[in-house]
Amino acid sequence: MGENFEQEQWNKKNVDLGGSILQSWNWGEIYQSLGHKIIYKQTDKFSYLGVEEDLPLGKKYFYCPRGPVGDAMLALDELEGLKKDKNLIFVRVEPQTEVNLPKALKEVQPSHTWVTDLSSGTEEELLLKMKPKTRYNINLAQRRKVIVRLGEKMDLLEFWKLMLETSKRSGFRLHPQSYYWAIWEKLSSKYLKLFIAEYNYRILAASLVTTYGDTAVFLHGGSSEQNKDVMAPYLLHWEAMRQAKIDGIKYYDFGGIAPEGASNSHPWSGITRFKKGFGGFEVNYPGTYDLVFSPIWYNVYKNARKLKKVFSVK
Repeated sequence: MGENFEQEQWNKKNVDLGGSILQSWNWGEIYQSLGHKIIYKQTDKFSYLGVEEDLPLGKKYFYCPRGPVGDAMLALDELEGLKKDKNLIFVRVEPQTEVNLPKALKEVQPSHTWVTDLSSGTEEELLLKMKPKTRYNINLAQRRKVIVRLGEKMDLLEFWKLMLETSKRSGFRLHPQSYYWAIWEKLSSKYLKLFIAEYNYRILAASLVTTYGDTAVFLHGGSSEQNKDVMAPYLLHWEAMRQAKIDGIKYYDFGGIAPEGASNSHPWSGITRFKKGFGGFEVNYPGTYDLVFSPIWYNVYKNARKLKKVFSVK
């Protein structure tokens, strides 16, 4: 009972401070189940959850996904206290406001996302705010008898297969399979839904969508190359949006998009057009920063990352 109370109190304060599912108590439990050490700190003014990431030679860093939340400067002052651990090279943060720290080599969470306000009208009005092609494809999927249902644990394997297929086709990296199973185990009873789109009893698309505070977030998803003409992914997202609206959720966050003005060669250009077709607005985050404790080891880390990137190019 004590742990449940602590979890509920943490999540309530996190939501009050504007925090996302990535700073929830449950997200920490996901990483704990995967063998990571977690740090939690919460006050009236700020809150952060950090995940320990191991590096070679006994070194490490902490990562605060979409955090800290609340007063970033107070939180960073608190995080400074971690530097007494000589093996801790830096803390990677993604605060809600800009801070005077060096930017990380690469963003972890996207700094540009696409969000639809589900409370801005009825279902019919939301459809009218979409681009005509998106609305047409949703109707087409319905006419072709694509069915969208809520998935169960037994559907995770098919979800994983779709993720593998999409990763191979699009070139993005996947988390280990255990990561997605941990998300299901730690979030599904309250904060997670698995949506499955089927056509002729074949699963064509699937997505994991979290609900936390007033926002539903498209977390991970995949689709098949088969029967692309029935437009299953369009109906999949529309039904997820409808369900969130029914549940009283205000926003549907489609996740990362390419920045404004990006060229058509940007790796996210296609998915950006798809997401923007549903109507909505862009949300921008300050980005990913590193609070450095050991400049020498930090430079070693950065150089090693650059070398890894160079030599991984085929």
